[in-house]
Amino acid sequence: MTHKTTRLYLPSIIAALMAGSAHAATENAAWDFNFHGYVNAHAVFADCDDSGAVVAGNALLCTGEDATSVSNGYSPASFQFSASTQREGFDITAMLAVEPGTTDNSAFNGNGDNRAYRAFFTVGNAEMGTLKVGRDYGVFGIDVVLEDMALGGVGAPAAIRSPLNTTLGAAGYGYVFADRLSQITYSRQLGDNFQADIGLFQPLDPVSFGGNGYVGDSGSERPGIHGRLRYNHDKGYISSTFYSQDVATPSGDYTARGIDVTAALQLGDTRLAASAFDGQGFGYYGLLIDGADINGTPRDTSGWFTQVTHMMGATKLGFNYGVSKVDLAGVDTQIQVEQQTKASLGVYHTLWSMFTVSGELSRMEAESHANESIENTAFSVGLALSF
Repeated sequence: MTHKTTRLYLPSIIAALMAGSAHAATENAAWDFNFHGYVNAHAVFADCDDSGAVVAGNALLCTGEDATSVSNGYSPASFQFSASTQREGFDITAMLAVEPGTTDNSAFNGNGDNRAYRAFFTVGNAEMGTLKVGRDYGVFGIDVVLEDMALGGVGAPAAIRSPLNTTLGAAGYGYVFADRLSQITYSRQLGDNFQADIGLFQPLDPVSFGGNGYVGDSGSERPGIHGRLRYNHDKGYISSTFYSQDVATPSGDYTARGIDVTAALQLGDTRLAASAFDGQGFGYYGLLIDGADINGTPRDTSGWFTQVTHMMGATKLGFNYGVSKVDLAGVDTQIQVEQQTKASLGVYHTLWSMFTVSGELSRMEAESHANESIENTAFSVGLALSF
């Protein structure tokens, strides 16, 4: 990936028009401006389930006739703009990332949009640590998301007949996706190997993709809290993250919470990664998505994810497998999803350090507490350009 960088100095004629103190503050001030982007599309072919089985709350698998899409992959199309400078020993950076999908099957300009964005700034240095302020991906689950090879492809399709902004990767199949959060988060290195993050965020409101989860206002009586402790070493890392926020429901308040552990190990051209999570009331493929029954009784969830990738020149080969489990809660019935599994094979070849051709084969299964299951098989071929 290449970046276009321009260094601009404030014109002396503007500084001369300012007061003396302002002139002193801005004289020789320099900003580095950067821009980079990522655009992708994938042809996805899904063998949908035609068994007639019912699994409520499954992560957007298809049933009936087979289906296809030409859609965005797990990574959103994005255009990122940043500006950075230094002031009295502090590094300051502001970032705006516009992350629309490349997918829409609605006529007349889509009758809307699929836009997503991040906008934040950071300020800090190696001695004092760094403060992040604004909207960016949260701390919980970020390490396992970044390990998922499907960032260069598709992973599990999501509602293939009317695709979402992105696919699911392995979210819902071994880990919970790290969402974009409005946050104030402090990060600091602790010695040579440890890194710690702690922050506050705007609580999310519960939503439902499966149609049988609680939907409502979380109440926002107090901010949510997230954090991470990570140990880095020469061949990889091990980290643990947590997430906690209060949720108000008509049947009573509860605390949505989750914790995970992720580790990665680089052995020459081979990389191993593994992760596991446990939570209550915070969802099983996205934060606060289907985290409680329709009355707001929180569901217990857990899961694990493993992956191995190997580089052969400019080609990456990979395999991953993940499992997510969901306990019954409140008025849930036996048709509620109990377990979701996914296995994926992927090949990703990069040309000119910026153009990637990918191919993936994935098998997904959602099983209910009544032992009925829905199975999908998906094959995808995609193209992506980073610049």
